[in-house]
Amino acid sequence: MDAGARVADAVHRLKGVFTEIPGTRLTVADASRLSGLDRPACQLLLIALEEAHFLKRGRDGLYVRPDPH
Repeated sequence: MDAGARVADAVHRLKGVFTEIPGTRLTVADASRLSGLDRPACQLLLIALEEAHFLKRGRDGLYVRPDPH
């Protein structure tokens, strides 16, 4: 699988986890294991999802879905 397809698969997988399991809170290491990406690539992906307002990073460093309210 080429790099673009791996990243697309990782985005799909992580979005699925956060969408299907409300309240999910992940560290970069957890997200890296779930996505199959190395930590630096996964960190960039999480930042992109945060910038897209799909995720937010808490003060504790964990990534979560923003409160819909």
